[in-house]
Amino acid sequence: MPVRRLGFGTGGLVGPGYWGPRHEAPERSVTLLRRAVDAGVTLIDTADNYGPDVAEELVARALYPYPDGLVVATKGGVVRTGPDVWHLAGRPEQLRAMCDASLRRLRADTLDLYQLHRLDPDVPMADQLGTLLELQRAGKIRHIGLDSVSATELARARELAPIAAVQNRYNVLDRASEDVLTLCERTGTAFLPWFPLGHGALTDGSAGPAADALTALAAAHGATTGQIALAWLLHRSPALLPTPGTGSPAHLDENLAASEISLTDADLARLDGLAADVPGAGA
Repeated sequence: MPVRRLGFGTGGLVGPGYWGPRHEAPERSVTLLRRAVDAGVTLIDTADNYGPDVAEELVARALYPYPDGLVVATKGGVVRTGPDVWHLAGRPEQLRAMCDASLRRLRADTLDLYQLHRLDPDVPMADQLGTLLELQRAGKIRHIGLDSVSATELARARELAPIAAVQNRYNVLDRASEDVLTLCERTGTAFLPWFPLGHGALTDGSAGPAADALTALAAAHGATTGQIALAWLLHRSPALLPTPGTGSPAHLDENLAASEISLTDADLARLDGLAADVPGAGA
């Protein structure tokens, strides 16, 4: 399924700790989702536990019936019971129920991309992926994805099921999943980096010594530091499909404009070296 490299993540449409709606008036989020698609976004990334349920329901309210070419990705396998409180739920019966619930909320017959939000260590991987394969054969899932996996886990998962996409934390200051990205490039697997803006650290100046380099490059390009961080991801690898989230129309426009920034080899070399300045950020 071809998509525009910059998508839209719906985590910014829910409240702190992924609990409840971000805006009291849901129409604000509905308008933002429509604005994203009108601007050319063809990949919407959501999850059943954003809210919980809130984000999926907003996606359906805003975009159903879905236009041709729009890919809606969602996730299951995590149960949220409060702000920043969540539990793994990878038993086959749980995954089947979650998938069916997402289908209902999204008003879809088939989920374009269904991602296992976390591997449940208490359930054999073969059972978790086997359930997703059953759902795929039943026509409820088009493609299977994984979230927050190691390169070893991804290689093992690929022996059990066709894996179309991976979501791991990755940004200009955090390269801990570099080996996962390398495997994705080699196998033609999409890599949707979460926290592509470092959970705000790449936009609010709190990135330590790296902030100065980002600020300087942003000034040279007439851009924001967030735009430089997103442009770096787009230059870094063709496998990377960032889906930054926001609840602000202005930030949405700003994020999407990052695709127009051309970084020079010198820019890329400077940015490539930034992870070394952040403790624990390297591969």
